[in-house]
Amino acid sequence: MYLARAFLNPVSTDVRRTISSPELLHKRVMLAFPNNTNGPARETHGVLHRLDEDSRRGRIALHIQSRTEPNFSRFRDGFLLDLNGDLGLDASFDVSNPAVVKVSDDWDTIKVGDAFAFRLVANTTKRIAKVDQDSGSKTKNGMRVGLRGDEERLQWLTRHALAGGFEIDQKQVQVAEIKPNARSLDQHQPQVKTFAGARFDGFLRVTDTDLFRKTLEKGVGPAKAYGFGLLSIRRQGVNLE
Repeated sequence: MYLARAFLNPVSTDVRRTISSPELLHKRVMLAFPNNTNGPARETHGVLHRLDEDSRRGRIALHIQSRTEPNFSRFRDGFLLDLNGDLGLDASFDVSNPAVVKVSDDWDTIKVGDAFAFRLVANTTKRIAKVDQDSGSKTKNGMRVGLRGDEERLQWLTRHALAGGFEIDQKQVQVAEIKPNARSLDQHQPQVKTFAGARFDGFLRVTDTDLFRKTLEKGVGPAKAYGFGLLSIRRQGVNLE
C-alpha cells in the first residue's frame, strides 16, 4: 500500500473548480492510476483520498492511499504547488510534491494495544428503511440521511471502530462538520447523493490487528469515491498536520 501527499496550487482556477465538485476531484485523483482494468478502477487500485484545507497557511493538501503506486504525470501543469522556496516549511519538511511513501511495511508491525493519533473525514449518514406497503416489513434500500450533532457522529464512529478492530475514547476525539448535507448529482446516476461530512481528530487503540489492517485498507463508512473514509494514523505525539 502507498500513501501520497500532494499540495495543490491554491491560486489555480483549475484547482478551485476541481475541489468544488466531488465528482471532478474523484476523476482527477483517478488520473494517477491506470484505467485499463477489468472492474471499477478505484476498487481495483484500492484508492481512497481526502482533501485537507488549511486556510491559515493557504494550503490545500490532497492525500491519496492506494494499492497501486500513483503516477501524477497526467496532472496538468500548475495544478500542484511548487514547494521550493516556501519559507513556511521547516527544514525537516520533504519539499517533494507530490511525496509518495510505501506504508504496507509499517502496517505489518501494528499489534494489539498499539495507540495512534488519527484523522478521519467520514460521510456520517444512516439509512431510513422503507416500509413495504403490502407486507409492512422494512426494506434495506431506504433513503440515506445525515446525522446531526457531535454525539450522534461520535456514536457512529464508535460503532465503526468496534467493527474495524479499534477503539476510541469519545472524550479524546474532536469533531468538526465538513460541508454539512452537501449534495452531489452524478450525471451517470439518477439518484442524488447526500453527503454529511465530519472530520474526526483524536486517538485510537488497536483491538484486533487483522481487522484494523483491513479497515486501513478499505476505509471507513460510505461514499469512499468522493473523498470520505481514509483513516490516517500516526504514532502518538506526532502532529497530524
